Amino acid sequence: MTRARRAWLTTAAAVAITGALAVQPAMAAVHGHGGGHGHVFIGGGFYYPWFGYGFGPYWGWGWGPYAPGWYGPPGGVDMNYAMIAGYGAIDLNVKPNQAEVWADGKYVGEARDLDGYPSYLWLADGPHKLAIYKGGYKTFEEEILVRRGVKTDLKVRLQPGESEPPGTKPGGTDEKKQEKKY
Repeated sequence: MTRARRAWLTTAAAVAITGALAVQPAMAAVHGHGGGHGHVFIGGGFYYPWFGYGFGPYWGWGWGPYAPGWYGPPGGVDMNYAMIAGYGAIDLNVKPNQAEVWADGKYVGEARDLDGYPSYLWLADGPHKLAIYKGGYKTFEEEILVRRGVKTDLKVRLQPGESEPPGTKPGGTDEKKQEKKY
């Protein structure tokens, strides 16, 4: 048997099997066995209870481009990518959580935004000076060592007391915001 004839017979057999399987459900429905019974329900929008159970803003049935439960890695970046890029993560747990976080003399953000949800405090590999400040509390200052690809947990409870901010926040002072009229 030649190669072309073998390919033709294989293709013909595949088409015949596919056709036979495609006809079976139609014949069962004609005889009243299996198949649908004429009841069709289509939801009226992306509302409860249909949204999130296979029906949503994507065409067709299914979960769309993401599988159920896929929200990305915790902290926003996968640790493998951070290791390659030379960054490490600090998971801050600060009380009070509205405290300002300063790294190497620069304002980074509020502690509640750097607690692992939505992100960690990402710093380059090496030593850094970390300061946590809130008015009415003593400033926490510490030299920390960040290792690339490693998440370090840091729990801080600020003690009541007076202290000066580690620097000036970007965007001006509160006095400038009060002078601005809308």
